[in-house]
Amino acid sequence: MHDNHKHHSHHDHDHEQAPGAEDLKKLQLMLEHWIEHDDSHVESYREWADKASRAGEEDIAKEIHLAISESDAVKSHLKRAKAILAAKMVLRK
Repeated sequence: MHDNHKHHSHHDHDHEQAPGAEDLKKLQLMLEHWIEHDDSHVESYREWADKASRAGEEDIAKEIHLAISESDAVKSHLKRAKAILAAKMVLRK
């Protein structure tokens, strides 16, 4: 039997992206989006915490304020993840 594989060209693979490269680019965009929009969510949290407090619901307001403080931590983690990803993408080039 004749082996057709011998005549197949493999040098087209040189121009393909590494596995997962497209997903990493999408992840970079998502991290930027999450970081950018986090502040708008925090402002909404503050507004609703104030409304809960004015309604006498201090325990609910307290929980929302805790969410705000944790949101700051989340944003910090997202920024670090974005920086790590950016560094790794530079190294892959």
